[in-house]
Formats: sequence, C-alpha cells, structure tokens
Amino acid sequence: MSLDHSTTRRLNNLTILVPGLQEYFLWELCALCGEQLQMRKKFNNQRKRFVSVLTVVMVFLLASTADLEAKQRSSHKEMTLTIASYIPVGYPYLYAGQKHFIDIVNERGKGVVQLDAYFSGTLLEGKLLLPGLQAETTDLIFQTGSYLLGACPIIGIQVLPVWENITKSYEALKIDTPLAKLQNNELKKKNLFQLATSGGVPEFLWTRKKLVKTPEDMKGLKIRVAGKVEAKIIQAMGASPVTMSSADIPQALQRGVIDGVLMNPWTAQGRGIEEFCKYMLVYPMSYVNTPVYVLWNKWNGWPEDVRKALMSAAIEWESRYIGSSGSIINDDQLLSELIPFYEKKGMKPLYLTEEEVMAFDKAIKPVIDWWVDRVGEDVGMTALRHANTGEQKVNVEP
Repeated sequence: MSLDHSTTRRLNNLTILVPGLQEYFLWELCALCGEQLQMRKKFNNQRKRFVSVLTVVMVFLLASTADLEAKQRSSHKEMTLTIASYIPVGYPYLYAGQKHFIDIVNERGKGVVQLDAYFSGTLLEGKLLLPGLQAETTDLIFQTGSYLLGACPIIGIQVLPVWENITKSYEALKIDTPLAKLQNNELKKKNLFQLATSGGVPEFLWTRKKLVKTPEDMKGLKIRVAGKVEAKIIQAMGASPVTMSSADIPQALQRGVIDGVLMNPWTAQGRGIEEFCKYMLVYPMSYVNTPVYVLWNKWNGWPEDVRKALMSAAIEWESRYIGSSGSIINDDQLLSELIPFYEKKGMKPLYLTEEEVMAFDKAIKPVIDWWVDRVGEDVGMTALRHANTGEQKVNVEP
C-alpha cells in the first residue's frame, strides 16, 4: 500500500504535534501492509490451487477423449479385406498405381482395416473378377470397363473416346463429381459401388505392317480388342474385332493371327508390342482405367471407421494414380517417355491432320449413339454432358 506525497506530509506534521502518534501510525501502517501481504499470499495460493485443479481437469478430459477414440477404434478387431486384380507386375505403370492404393489403406488403416492384395490374376482372372466379387471370393476388385459392360452399360462412358485428355477425364470422373454419382446411381441397381475411379488412359491402334491414317485404311484388318465398346468401334471402321487374353497377343501378332491391337501405350510395352508392330496411330480410339469396386450391400455393412479409412485412401489415390501432371500416369508421359521409347525400338508414331481426326470422329459417332440408346437417352446424354464433350478432340503431335 502507498500514500501520496501530500498525505504523507500532513501525517508527519500531525505526529510532531501529538507525541507518540508517529509510532502509532507506523504500527498501523505496518499492520495494514502486513495484511495486504497476507492477502496477496492467500491470492497466490488460491491461484496455484486453481491452476493445479485446471491442469488435473484438462488431463482428465484429454485422457477421456483418447480413451473414447481408442474405444471407437477398437470396437471391432482390425479387419483384413481381400482385393483382387488381373493387372500383371509386367504393366509397371498400372501395377504401381494399383499397389499405391493398397499402400495408402494399409498405412492409414492400422488398427482398423488392412488390404490383402492379389495381382496378376492369381486369385481371379480378368473375366472372373466380377463373378468372384459377387460370390464374395474377394471383397474388392480393380476392374476395367471392358469386363463390366455386359452387366453395367453405364461404365461405357469410361471407355468411349469422349475425353479431351487424361487430366480432363480425371476431373470429370473423380469421387463426388456429378458423373461419379450418376454412375453409382446406376451401379446400385446391380448391387455395385464404385469406390474410386481416377482418370482414363487412351488406347491407340498398333499395326504389324499396315500404315493407317483413315478409317478406310482399316478395312479388312483383324484387330484385337478387350471389350464390347472397342469391338463396336473397330467394326465401325470396317475392321474385324478379335477377343483374346492380353497374354496371347504377342504370339498372335507374331503368327499373323491378328493384324493389330487396340491397346494403351502405358501397358503395350509390358506385352512387347513394339517387337511385332511397326506403326502406332496416336489417336485415342477408346479409353481404359481400373476403378475399385465393392458390392453395395457389403460396403454399407462395414463399420463406419472402415468405410472412412477406405474413402479417405480412395480420394488421395485418385489424384495420384491417373490424372494431372505428377500422377503415376499422366498426359506428359506420352511425349516425354512413351513415344520416345517406342521410337527407339523402331516403331513409327503416326499423327493425324485435323481433317483425318474429323474422319475418325465421324466414324465413331454411331458407336456413341449406340451406347446412349443402350443406357437410355436421359442417362446417356447426361453422362456425356458431365464428360464436358461429346466428340473426339485429341491429336497429339509434337
């Protein structure tokens, strides 16, 4: 406690007039200061006790929250789900992309969910993946649209050549886009759920000897295709589609059983196509990708934390698999890596003029119309609008 200067002076004068008063005031002043000191000590002690109690409460709350989270995470044993793919290790880009999904799930899902993966058709071959999923031989599958079109025609939007490039296909097909939701609305009718899609990869025409730059150049050729949409496209060019396993392609080309193949340049080297074909037409006649599928009722039956872990991994995986620059598969690789690789092997890339592109686009248009009729005009036209284009626009020439 402190006194101002004038008050102190008056007290001093007063103590001179009244003997002993100075000692009295000093005694009272000391007592007052002592009381204030005691109050300050009491306040400090109370503050310390408050901080101590607050600390205990905070520790308790944090411990309770951690315990709650632990109980939520441990409400079930860590689930191990099986995922199957026919993609072989020999397809380095696609294999690396699919494996990346397994790695993300197994890292993020510790204590909740883990994936046990089977590649190269070791659990189920390509055509058996969907039946195996339906029979619960596996919990999830990576599968191309070619094998699903019979049961799920909506998947044709992923195969048709209606994309400007890989990046645009990823932007239109990724999780939560209108096109992704439209597909899942249709797939739900078949008890299927498309967990993740990523972008689409263009498929080119590879020929043993014939130089092809117009649809008319393809007449009479026997071309290996993977599925129904591709077969319709090849037929629209006047060629004959041939269905066979990708493992049989090298021998079929070597023996002249087929004159060419419709295949994407990211996987063609895995089958040694460059050893048997002289030409590669740099024009996407179709597209391919490998979405992740699960049965709809099974997906909804899994615990919430399992679904959250898988969905979180799927969102991250889509952006890293097939998409924009920096993804495992992207547009830049075509000119910077793939075409130079095939040229070094002796192949010749063929590029089209604008007029030649228009001729191929015109030949393919009836196939797009056929698909729209098959899925229904409302669904088909809506899907094409979501794809942001209804015609071919790609002509990649350096």
